[in-house]
Amino acid sequence: MDLMKAVYLSSILVLSAVLAGCGGSSNNDDATTDSYIQFYNGSAIAGSTELKAGETSVGSTTYGDVSSVVGIKSGEYELAFTDSATSTELLKKTVSLAKDNKALFILTNEGEQYNHLNVSFKYDEQLDKKFNLHLANLSSQQPELDVYIAAEGKSFADAELLDSLSRNEVTSAAKTRDIGKYNLYLTKPGQTTPIFTTQAVNFAYENTYVVLIRDKNGPLAGQLSLDVVLNSSSVQANNNINAKAQFRLYNSLQQNVELALDSNVVASVAAGQMSPYIASEKGDYSLSVRNDSADLLLNSALLSINAGDSKMVLLYQNANAVVEALTSQEKDTPQLQAHDVLVANLVSDLPKLQFYFVRQNETINTARYNIKNAEFKKQQSINLPKDYYAIALVHIAENGLRYPQKFCS
Repeated sequence: MDLMKAVYLSSILVLSAVLAGCGGSSNNDDATTDSYIQFYNGSAIAGSTELKAGETSVGSTTYGDVSSVVGIKSGEYELAFTDSATSTELLKKTVSLAKDNKALFILTNEGEQYNHLNVSFKYDEQLDKKFNLHLANLSSQQPELDVYIAAEGKSFADAELLDSLSRNEVTSAAKTRDIGKYNLYLTKPGQTTPIFTTQAVNFAYENTYVVLIRDKNGPLAGQLSLDVVLNSSSVQANNNINAKAQFRLYNSLQQNVELALDSNVVASVAAGQMSPYIASEKGDYSLSVRNDSADLLLNSALLSINAGDSKMVLLYQNANAVVEALTSQEKDTPQLQAHDVLVANLVSDLPKLQFYFVRQNETINTARYNIKNAEFKKQQSINLPKDYYAIALVHIAENGLRYPQKFCS
């Protein structure tokens, strides 16, 4: 039995086990802690990257993500940005961390050359029902931007210019506003037509926020994200409310299908194939599927899609041979150094599958990357560093024994 299939992961890979037919802040407690540091990965060519300040690990982040805030003693430090998968040093810089300040270090790049930005400000500044705002433009698609702000409920005509930013430029001073909800707008320099509008962003705390403008990648290349960073390890990523959306459909059935949205045919998808992306406006849609004989296989399934979304719909049969669909949100991260792999078990008679991504000199038992409990009609994601892999599938029987299964691409 053909157990493993060697593949090279060069893009997002969607795996479905179709066997039939085979086709928050983290502060040190040391009393000497008087400075604070956080790390945002803004380099599209970097994979998961770790930042160290001397011997202190600030954390590892991927593109568009941020670490927790880490407490440290003020003073001079050597910053080291290192690829988490290969331990390759990307950048080393000596910096000075000021007492009672927070420094947000942003990894950037110009071509293949890595660099960093530093947004530094007083950590516990007393703000009376106000917030401070710093801005950074990391976009290569829009290297010159004007940034505007308006209170929720106001239009762009009422918006105020916050700053004009070139690529890899940060504001020279914080902008201060009353706490509350605001819309942010981006325009080309000197223009009065927004190219990007957020939904209302809630600046609810008397604190300092950093807003970072970055490019989306992967299936959403060409769009922007406006990321809001505070003191937690989560980023509030904001889409353009006027951006286009898209989706595609993977047909795991053993028959060709015709796909309709709100009764309008939008694609024909062959058995075992993926459709091209189908552009749409944001909204809620009725998704229906028919076979070549015009038999209705899936009737009016709900597909909700937001502005700036990219989704994948997985079409499959359940244990009663009834056609169903799973929906997955696709990521906007680059796939240069690592790959986001979606694993879905669409085989009803194999309710427990294990997926092993086996590199050279590894076996199934030693494979570092795996998914151990892929239940029927469940999906999981795994991030794999760029490499060659053999993909092995193992079925766990009710008696606990493991049985290798044939993998078909």
